[in-house]
Amino acid sequence: MIKHIINEIRSLLSFKGLTIILYGLPTALIIRIISKILLIRIMGVNAERIGELIINPAIYLYQKENKINSHGTRSWDIFFMKDKPINKQIFKMLKREINIYPKFFLEPVFEAQKKLNIYFKDLNKYLPIEQRKFKFHYIDKLPESKKNIKFLKKEIIRGERELLNKFGIHKKDKFICLLIRDQAFLKKIYPNLNFDHHEYRNIDPLNFIDAAKVLSKKGYYVFRMGKFQSKKFETSDPKIIDYANSDYRNDFLDIYLSAHCNFFLTTMSGLDNLLPIFNIPTIVIPLNLAIARQYKNYLISTKTFLDPNNKKVSLKELFEKNLIFRQKKEDFDNANIRPIDPSPDQLTKLVIEMDEHIINSKPYTKEENDLNNEFWRIYSHYYNKDKNANIEIKFNGQLKVSSRFDINFLKDNHNWFLK
Repeated sequence: MIKHIINEIRSLLSFKGLTIILYGLPTALIIRIISKILLIRIMGVNAERIGELIINPAIYLYQKENKINSHGTRSWDIFFMKDKPINKQIFKMLKREINIYPKFFLEPVFEAQKKLNIYFKDLNKYLPIEQRKFKFHYIDKLPESKKNIKFLKKEIIRGERELLNKFGIHKKDKFICLLIRDQAFLKKIYPNLNFDHHEYRNIDPLNFIDAAKVLSKKGYYVFRMGKFQSKKFETSDPKIIDYANSDYRNDFLDIYLSAHCNFFLTTMSGLDNLLPIFNIPTIVIPLNLAIARQYKNYLISTKTFLDPNNKKVSLKELFEKNLIFRQKKEDFDNANIRPIDPSPDQLTKLVIEMDEHIINSKPYTKEENDLNNEFWRIYSHYYNKDKNANIEIKFNGQLKVSSRFDINFLKDNHNWFLK
Protein backbone atom coordinates (compact mmCIF):
# COMPACT_ATOMS: atom_id res chain seq x y z
CA MET A 1 0.00 0.00 0.00
CA ILE A 2 2.75 2.46 1.01
CA LYS A 3 4.76 1.49 -2.07
CA HIS A 4 1.71 2.15 -4.26
CA ILE A 5 1.22 5.62 -2.69
CA ILE A 6 4.91 6.47 -3.24
CA ASN A 7 4.66 5.39 -6.88
CA GLU A 8 1.51 7.52 -7.33
CA ILE A 9 3.29 10.57 -5.89
CA ARG A 10 6.28 10.03 -8.17
CA SER A 11 4.03 9.68 -11.21
CA LEU A 12 2.24 12.93 -10.36
CA LEU A 13 5.58 14.76 -10.12
CA SER A 14 6.54 13.67 -13.65
CA PHE A 15 5.76 15.81 -16.70
CA LYS A 16 2.75 13.62 -17.47
CA GLY A 17 1.62 13.87 -13.86
CA LEU A 18 1.89 17.65 -13.85
CA THR A 19 -0.24 17.90 -17.00
CA ILE A 20 -2.87 15.82 -15.21
CA ILE A 21 -2.77 18.11 -12.15
CA LEU A 22 -2.53 21.48 -13.92
CA TYR A 23 -4.75 20.80 -16.94
CA GLY A 24 -6.49 17.43 -16.70
CA LEU A 25 -7.90 17.76 -13.19
CA PRO A 26 -9.46 21.26 -13.60
CA THR A 27 -10.94 20.23 -16.94
CA ALA A 28 -12.34 16.99 -15.50
CA LEU A 29 -13.96 18.94 -12.66
CA ILE A 30 -15.55 21.39 -15.11
CA ILE A 31 -16.88 18.41 -17.09
CA ARG A 32 -18.48 17.07 -13.92
CA ILE A 33 -20.00 20.44 -13.03
CA ILE A 34 -21.72 20.82 -16.44
CA SER A 35 -22.65 17.14 -16.76
CA LYS A 36 -26.37 17.73 -16.17
CA ILE A 37 -26.42 20.05 -19.18
CA LEU A 38 -23.85 18.32 -21.41
CA LEU A 39 -22.23 15.00 -20.52
CA ILE A 40 -18.71 14.93 -21.99
CA ARG A 41 -17.31 11.39 -22.13
CA ILE A 42 -13.72 10.56 -23.03
CA MET A 43 -11.97 7.28 -23.73
CA GLY A 44 -8.65 6.08 -25.11
CA VAL A 45 -8.38 3.33 -27.72
CA ASN A 46 -5.53 0.80 -27.67
CA ALA A 47 -4.57 1.41 -31.28
CA GLU A 48 -1.35 -0.60 -31.60
CA ARG A 49 -3.22 -3.94 -31.62
CA ILE A 50 -5.65 -4.27 -34.51
CA GLY A 51 -8.15 -6.33 -32.55
CA GLU A 52 -8.59 -3.61 -29.95
CA LEU A 53 -8.53 -0.85 -32.55
CA ILE A 54 -11.54 -2.56 -34.16
CA ILE A 55 -13.63 -4.02 -31.37
CA ASN A 56 -14.20 -1.31 -28.76
CA PRO A 57 -15.20 1.40 -31.27
CA ALA A 58 -17.46 -1.15 -32.98
CA ILE A 59 -19.16 -1.96 -29.68
CA TYR A 60 -19.54 1.76 -28.98
CA LEU A 61 -21.25 2.29 -32.35
CA TYR A 62 -23.59 -0.64 -31.67
CA GLN A 63 -24.44 0.78 -28.23
CA LYS A 64 -25.00 4.25 -29.67
CA GLU A 65 -27.27 2.86 -32.39
CA ASN A 66 -29.32 1.00 -29.80
CA LYS A 67 -29.29 3.79 -27.19
CA ILE A 68 -27.32 1.72 -24.70
CA ASN A 69 -25.34 3.73 -22.13
CA SER A 70 -27.60 6.75 -22.59
CA HIS A 71 -27.93 8.71 -19.35
CA GLY A 72 -30.99 10.73 -20.38
CA THR A 73 -28.99 13.86 -21.12
CA ARG A 74 -27.22 15.27 -24.15
CA SER A 75 -23.73 13.81 -24.49
CA TRP A 76 -20.57 14.48 -26.48
CA ASP A 77 -18.43 11.36 -26.83
CA ILE A 78 -14.79 11.82 -27.81
CA PHE A 79 -11.93 9.39 -28.26
CA PHE A 80 -8.15 9.50 -28.57
CA MET A 81 -5.67 6.95 -29.82
CA LYS A 82 -3.34 5.78 -27.05
CA ASP A 83 -0.77 4.75 -29.64
CA LYS A 84 -0.11 5.18 -33.34
CA PRO A 85 -2.88 3.22 -35.14
CA ILE A 86 -1.64 -0.13 -36.42
CA ASN A 87 -3.90 0.10 -39.48
CA LYS A 88 -4.48 3.35 -41.37
CA GLN A 89 -7.62 2.14 -43.15
CA ILE A 90 -9.44 1.20 -39.95
CA PHE A 91 -8.41 4.54 -38.46
CA LYS A 92 -9.80 6.35 -41.51
CA MET A 93 -13.10 4.44 -41.24
CA LEU A 94 -13.34 5.18 -37.51
CA LYS A 95 -12.80 8.91 -38.04
CA ARG A 96 -15.94 8.95 -40.19
CA GLU A 97 -18.03 7.44 -37.38
CA ILE A 98 -16.63 8.68 -34.05
CA ASN A 99 -15.08 11.88 -32.73
CA ILE A 100 -11.30 11.45 -32.51
CA TYR A 101 -9.07 14.19 -31.12
CA PRO A 102 -5.35 14.39 -30.28
CA LYS A 103 -4.00 12.34 -27.41
CA PHE A 104 -2.12 15.26 -25.81
CA PHE A 105 -5.41 17.16 -25.49
CA LEU A 106 -7.58 14.35 -24.08
CA GLU A 107 -5.36 11.89 -22.22
CA PRO A 108 -4.68 14.14 -19.18
CA VAL A 109 -8.44 14.64 -18.72
CA PHE A 110 -9.11 10.91 -19.13
CA GLU A 111 -6.42 10.08 -16.54
CA ALA A 112 -7.78 12.75 -14.18
CA GLN A 113 -11.26 11.21 -14.38
CA LYS A 114 -9.75 7.84 -13.43
CA LYS A 115 -8.10 9.40 -10.38
CA LEU A 116 -11.30 11.22 -9.38
CA ASN A 117 -13.06 7.86 -9.58
CA ILE A 118 -11.06 6.72 -6.55
CA TYR A 119 -13.22 9.13 -4.54
CA PHE A 120 -16.46 9.48 -6.55
CA LYS A 121 -16.76 5.86 -7.83
CA ASP A 122 -18.52 7.04 -11.00
CA LEU A 123 -16.01 6.60 -13.83
CA ASN A 124 -18.46 4.66 -16.01
CA LYS A 125 -20.67 7.76 -16.29
CA TYR A 126 -17.81 9.56 -18.04
CA LEU A 127 -16.93 6.76 -20.46
CA PRO A 128 -18.59 6.57 -23.92
CA ILE A 129 -18.83 2.77 -23.74
CA GLU A 130 -20.80 0.75 -21.26
CA GLN A 131 -18.13 -1.64 -20.11
CA ARG A 132 -18.45 -5.28 -21.12
CA LYS A 133 -19.54 -7.55 -18.30
CA PHE A 134 -17.67 -10.48 -19.85
CA LYS A 135 -15.14 -10.83 -22.66
CA PHE A 136 -17.57 -11.30 -25.54
CA HIS A 137 -20.37 -9.10 -24.26
CA TYR A 138 -22.04 -7.26 -27.19
CA ILE A 139 -19.76 -8.90 -29.77
CA ASP A 140 -22.46 -11.40 -30.69
CA LYS A 141 -24.72 -8.42 -31.54
CA LEU A 142 -22.38 -6.80 -34.06
CA PRO A 143 -23.85 -8.53 -37.15
CA GLU A 144 -27.12 -6.74 -36.30
CA SER A 145 -25.47 -3.31 -36.29
CA LYS A 146 -26.55 -1.12 -39.20
CA LYS A 147 -24.55 2.00 -38.31
CA ASN A 148 -21.04 0.69 -37.83
CA ILE A 149 -17.83 1.20 -39.78
CA LYS A 150 -18.31 0.78 -43.52
CA PHE A 151 -16.63 1.35 -46.87
CA LEU A 152 -17.36 4.34 -49.05
CA LYS A 153 -18.36 3.68 -52.65
CA LYS A 154 -15.00 5.04 -53.86
CA GLU A 155 -13.19 2.63 -51.50
CA ILE A 156 -15.14 -0.32 -52.90
CA ILE A 157 -14.19 0.78 -56.41
CA ARG A 158 -10.56 1.07 -55.28
CA GLY A 159 -10.67 -2.43 -53.77
CA GLU A 160 -12.10 -3.97 -56.94
CA ARG A 161 -9.46 -2.16 -59.01
CA GLU A 162 -6.57 -3.30 -56.78
CA LEU A 163 -7.75 -6.92 -56.86
CA LEU A 164 -7.88 -6.82 -60.66
CA ASN A 165 -4.61 -4.95 -61.24
CA LYS A 166 -2.51 -6.70 -58.58
CA PHE A 167 -3.94 -10.24 -58.56
CA GLY A 168 -6.02 -10.58 -61.72
CA ILE A 169 -9.21 -11.08 -59.69
CA HIS A 170 -12.44 -9.88 -61.30
CA LYS A 171 -15.55 -8.73 -59.46
CA LYS A 172 -17.33 -12.05 -60.13
CA ASP A 173 -14.41 -14.18 -58.87
CA LYS A 174 -14.53 -15.92 -55.50
CA PHE A 175 -11.83 -15.52 -52.87
CA ILE A 176 -11.26 -16.54 -49.26
CA CYS A 177 -8.83 -15.44 -46.55
CA LEU A 178 -6.68 -17.56 -44.22
CA LEU A 179 -5.44 -15.94 -41.01
CA ILE A 180 -2.96 -18.39 -39.49
CA ARG A 181 -1.55 -17.14 -36.22
CA ASP A 182 2.14 -17.26 -35.30
CA GLN A 183 4.46 -15.29 -33.03
CA ALA A 184 6.16 -13.17 -35.71
CA PHE A 185 3.86 -10.15 -35.38
CA LEU A 186 4.23 -9.81 -31.62
CA LYS A 187 7.99 -10.37 -31.77
CA LYS A 188 8.29 -7.65 -34.41
CA ILE A 189 6.15 -5.11 -32.53
CA TYR A 190 7.42 -5.96 -29.03
CA PRO A 191 10.97 -7.30 -29.51
CA ASN A 192 11.81 -7.11 -25.80
CA LEU A 193 8.80 -9.08 -24.56
CA ASN A 194 8.34 -12.84 -24.33
CA PHE A 195 5.11 -14.22 -25.81
CA ASP A 196 5.86 -17.92 -25.43
CA HIS A 197 2.68 -18.26 -23.35
CA HIS A 198 0.75 -17.90 -26.65
CA GLU A 199 2.69 -20.69 -28.35
CA TYR A 200 -0.11 -23.27 -28.29
CA ARG A 201 -2.43 -20.88 -30.16
CA ASN A 202 -0.25 -21.16 -33.27
CA ILE A 203 -0.70 -23.66 -36.09
CA ASP A 204 1.86 -24.58 -38.75
CA PRO A 205 0.72 -22.73 -41.91
CA LEU A 206 2.02 -25.53 -44.12
CA ASN A 207 -0.81 -27.72 -42.79
CA PHE A 208 -3.20 -25.50 -44.77
CA ILE A 209 -1.54 -25.95 -48.18
CA ASP A 210 -3.67 -28.94 -49.23
CA ALA A 211 -6.86 -27.16 -48.18
CA ALA A 212 -5.84 -24.12 -50.22
CA LYS A 213 -5.25 -26.33 -53.27
CA VAL A 214 -8.70 -27.89 -52.94
CA LEU A 215 -10.29 -24.45 -52.70
CA SER A 216 -8.38 -23.35 -55.79
CA LYS A 217 -9.81 -26.31 -57.70
CA LYS A 218 -13.27 -25.23 -56.54
CA GLY A 219 -12.70 -21.84 -58.15
CA TYR A 220 -11.54 -19.78 -55.17
CA TYR A 221 -8.55 -17.52 -54.91
CA VAL A 222 -6.88 -18.04 -51.52
CA PHE A 223 -5.19 -15.19 -49.62
CA ARG A 224 -2.89 -16.03 -46.75
CA MET A 225 -3.36 -12.96 -44.51
CA GLY A 226 -1.12 -11.30 -41.94
CA LYS A 227 1.36 -8.49 -41.53
CA PHE A 228 4.47 -10.33 -40.33
CA GLN A 229 4.73 -14.10 -40.72
CA SER A 230 7.60 -16.44 -39.85
CA LYS A 231 6.96 -18.94 -42.68
CA LYS A 232 6.25 -18.53 -46.37
CA PHE A 233 3.05 -19.97 -47.85
CA GLU A 234 4.37 -21.01 -51.23
CA THR A 235 2.85 -23.18 -53.93
CA SER A 236 3.03 -23.24 -57.72
CA ASP A 237 -0.70 -22.44 -57.91
CA PRO A 238 -1.20 -18.80 -59.03
CA LYS A 239 -4.58 -18.67 -57.26
CA ILE A 240 -2.94 -19.30 -53.87
CA ILE A 241 -1.47 -15.97 -52.80
CA ASP A 242 0.95 -15.48 -49.91
CA TYR A 243 -0.44 -11.99 -49.42
CA ALA A 244 1.20 -11.58 -45.99
CA ASN A 245 4.64 -11.73 -47.63
CA SER A 246 3.60 -9.95 -50.83
CA ASP A 247 4.83 -6.56 -52.00
CA TYR A 248 1.16 -5.76 -52.60
CA ARG A 249 0.15 -6.03 -48.94
CA ASN A 250 -1.14 -2.75 -47.51
CA ASP A 251 -3.42 -1.51 -44.74
CA PHE A 252 -6.31 -0.87 -47.12
CA LEU A 253 -6.29 -4.36 -48.62
CA ASP A 254 -5.95 -5.98 -45.19
CA ILE A 255 -9.39 -4.61 -44.36
CA TYR A 256 -10.98 -4.75 -47.81
CA LEU A 257 -10.10 -8.42 -48.36
CA SER A 258 -11.30 -9.43 -44.89
CA ALA A 259 -14.61 -7.60 -45.27
CA HIS A 260 -15.39 -8.80 -48.82
CA CYS A 261 -14.20 -12.42 -48.95
CA ASN A 262 -16.60 -15.30 -49.53
CA PHE A 263 -15.45 -16.76 -46.25
CA PHE A 264 -12.63 -16.36 -43.75
CA LEU A 265 -10.65 -19.00 -41.86
CA THR A 266 -9.00 -17.89 -38.63
CA THR A 267 -6.94 -19.52 -35.91
CA MET A 268 -7.98 -16.55 -33.74
CA SER A 269 -6.03 -13.32 -34.06
CA GLY A 270 -6.88 -9.63 -33.88
CA LEU A 271 -7.95 -9.02 -37.48
CA ASP A 272 -10.84 -11.47 -37.14
CA ASN A 273 -12.63 -8.98 -34.86
CA LEU A 274 -13.67 -7.35 -38.13
CA LEU A 275 -15.71 -10.35 -39.29
CA PRO A 276 -18.91 -10.05 -37.22
CA ILE A 277 -19.19 -6.37 -38.19
CA PHE A 278 -19.39 -7.36 -41.88
CA ASN A 279 -21.17 -10.67 -41.14
CA ILE A 280 -18.54 -12.75 -42.93
CA PRO A 281 -18.98 -16.57 -42.94
CA THR A 282 -16.09 -17.89 -40.86
CA ILE A 283 -14.20 -21.04 -39.94
CA VAL A 284 -12.78 -20.76 -36.42
CA ILE A 285 -10.02 -23.02 -35.06
CA PRO A 286 -9.36 -21.83 -31.49
CA LEU A 287 -7.10 -23.31 -28.84
CA ASN A 288 -9.92 -23.05 -26.30
CA LEU A 289 -13.40 -23.82 -27.56
CA ALA A 290 -15.06 -21.24 -25.30
CA ILE A 291 -13.59 -18.46 -27.42
CA ALA A 292 -15.58 -19.55 -30.48
CA ARG A 293 -18.73 -17.42 -30.70
CA GLN A 294 -22.20 -18.35 -31.86
CA TYR A 295 -23.11 -17.05 -35.32
CA LYS A 296 -25.29 -18.78 -37.89
CA ASN A 297 -22.56 -18.65 -40.54
CA TYR A 298 -19.73 -19.91 -38.31
CA LEU A 299 -18.10 -23.34 -38.51
CA ILE A 300 -15.97 -24.31 -35.52
CA SER A 301 -13.20 -26.90 -35.36
CA THR A 302 -10.60 -27.89 -32.79
CA LYS A 303 -7.14 -29.16 -32.08
CA THR A 304 -6.72 -32.64 -30.61
CA PHE A 305 -5.51 -32.82 -27.00
CA LEU A 306 -3.33 -35.60 -25.54
CA ASP A 307 -2.59 -36.53 -21.94
CA PRO A 308 0.87 -37.74 -20.74
CA ASN A 309 0.04 -41.26 -21.97
CA ASN A 310 -0.89 -39.93 -25.42
CA LYS A 311 -4.54 -40.68 -24.70
CA LYS A 312 -6.93 -38.34 -26.47
CA VAL A 313 -8.85 -35.99 -24.19
CA SER A 314 -12.62 -35.84 -24.61
CA LEU A 315 -14.80 -32.73 -24.66
CA LYS A 316 -16.11 -33.57 -21.19
CA GLU A 317 -12.56 -33.97 -19.85
CA LEU A 318 -11.54 -30.56 -21.27
CA PHE A 319 -14.31 -29.01 -19.17
CA GLU A 320 -13.41 -31.08 -16.12
CA LYS A 321 -9.75 -30.05 -16.38
CA ASN A 322 -10.83 -26.39 -16.62
CA LEU A 323 -9.18 -26.00 -20.03
CA ILE A 324 -12.15 -25.01 -22.14
CA PHE A 325 -11.61 -21.32 -21.30
CA ARG A 326 -7.79 -21.41 -21.23
CA GLN A 327 -5.38 -20.26 -23.93
CA LYS A 328 -2.02 -19.92 -22.20
CA LYS A 329 0.69 -22.54 -22.63
CA GLU A 330 1.28 -22.85 -18.89
CA ASP A 331 -2.38 -23.72 -18.25
CA PHE A 332 -2.11 -26.78 -20.51
CA ASP A 333 1.38 -27.64 -19.30
CA ASN A 334 0.21 -27.57 -15.67
CA ALA A 335 -2.60 -29.96 -16.58
CA ASN A 336 -0.14 -32.19 -18.49
CA ILE A 337 -2.19 -31.76 -21.66
CA ARG A 338 -0.59 -31.26 -25.06
CA PRO A 339 -2.48 -29.76 -28.04
CA ILE A 340 -1.88 -31.23 -31.50
CA ASP A 341 -2.39 -29.15 -34.64
CA PRO A 342 -5.17 -30.15 -37.04
CA SER A 343 -3.80 -32.35 -39.82
CA PRO A 344 -3.85 -31.32 -43.50
CA ASP A 345 -6.62 -33.88 -44.02
CA GLN A 346 -8.76 -32.41 -41.22
CA LEU A 347 -8.30 -28.89 -42.60
CA THR A 348 -9.08 -29.98 -46.17
CA LYS A 349 -12.34 -31.64 -45.10
CA LEU A 350 -13.15 -28.55 -43.03
CA VAL A 351 -12.95 -26.09 -45.93
CA ILE A 352 -14.94 -28.47 -48.14
CA GLU A 353 -17.67 -28.53 -45.48
CA MET A 354 -17.66 -24.73 -45.37
CA ASP A 355 -17.95 -24.43 -49.14
CA GLU A 356 -20.63 -27.10 -49.54
CA HIS A 357 -22.81 -26.65 -46.46
CA ILE A 358 -22.40 -23.08 -45.17
CA ILE A 359 -21.74 -21.21 -48.41
CA ASN A 360 -23.77 -23.33 -50.85
CA SER A 361 -26.40 -24.59 -48.37
CA LYS A 362 -26.05 -28.31 -49.06
CA PRO A 363 -28.25 -30.07 -46.47
CA TYR A 364 -26.60 -32.15 -43.77
CA THR A 365 -27.74 -35.76 -43.40
CA LYS A 366 -29.72 -36.90 -40.36
CA GLU A 367 -26.62 -38.67 -39.04
CA GLU A 368 -24.59 -35.45 -39.40
CA ASN A 369 -27.24 -33.36 -37.68
CA ASP A 370 -27.47 -35.89 -34.86
CA LEU A 371 -23.70 -35.74 -34.30
CA ASN A 372 -23.70 -31.95 -34.36
CA ASN A 373 -26.60 -31.85 -31.89
CA GLU A 374 -24.86 -34.32 -29.60
CA PHE A 375 -21.69 -32.21 -29.56
CA TRP A 376 -23.63 -29.07 -28.65
CA ARG A 377 -25.74 -30.94 -26.10
CA ILE A 378 -22.59 -32.02 -24.22
CA TYR A 379 -20.89 -28.66 -24.73
CA SER A 380 -23.91 -26.65 -23.53
CA HIS A 381 -24.48 -28.93 -20.54
CA TYR A 382 -20.99 -28.26 -19.17
CA TYR A 383 -20.70 -24.68 -20.41
CA ASN A 384 -23.88 -23.62 -18.63
CA LYS A 385 -22.52 -25.04 -15.36
CA ASP A 386 -18.95 -23.73 -15.76
CA LYS A 387 -17.99 -21.04 -13.23
CA ASN A 388 -16.06 -19.22 -15.98
CA ALA A 389 -19.36 -18.63 -17.81
CA ASN A 390 -21.36 -17.48 -14.76
CA ILE A 391 -21.41 -13.78 -15.63
CA GLU A 392 -22.21 -14.42 -19.29
CA ILE A 393 -25.11 -16.71 -18.41
CA LYS A 394 -26.38 -14.20 -15.84
CA PHE A 395 -26.71 -11.56 -18.56
CA ASN A 396 -27.46 -13.65 -21.66
CA GLY A 397 -29.15 -16.72 -20.23
CA GLN A 398 -28.02 -20.22 -21.12
CA LEU A 399 -25.90 -20.73 -24.22
CA LYS A 400 -27.84 -20.33 -27.46
CA VAL A 401 -26.26 -22.46 -30.16
CA SER A 402 -26.11 -21.08 -33.71
CA SER A 403 -22.81 -22.37 -35.09
CA ARG A 404 -21.98 -25.75 -36.59
CA PHE A 405 -19.12 -27.93 -35.39
CA ASP A 406 -16.65 -29.65 -37.75
CA ILE A 407 -18.74 -32.60 -38.89
CA ASN A 408 -15.87 -34.68 -40.25
CA PHE A 409 -13.98 -34.36 -36.97
CA LEU A 410 -17.10 -35.63 -35.20
CA LYS A 411 -17.54 -38.50 -37.66
CA ASP A 412 -13.92 -39.59 -37.29
CA ASN A 413 -13.60 -39.03 -33.53
CA HIS A 414 -17.01 -39.15 -31.85
CA ASN A 415 -16.24 -42.48 -30.10
CA TRP A 416 -13.71 -40.81 -27.83
CA PHE A 417 -14.44 -37.06 -28.19
CA LEU A 418 -18.14 -37.22 -27.27
CA LYS A 419 -17.98 -40.00 -24.68
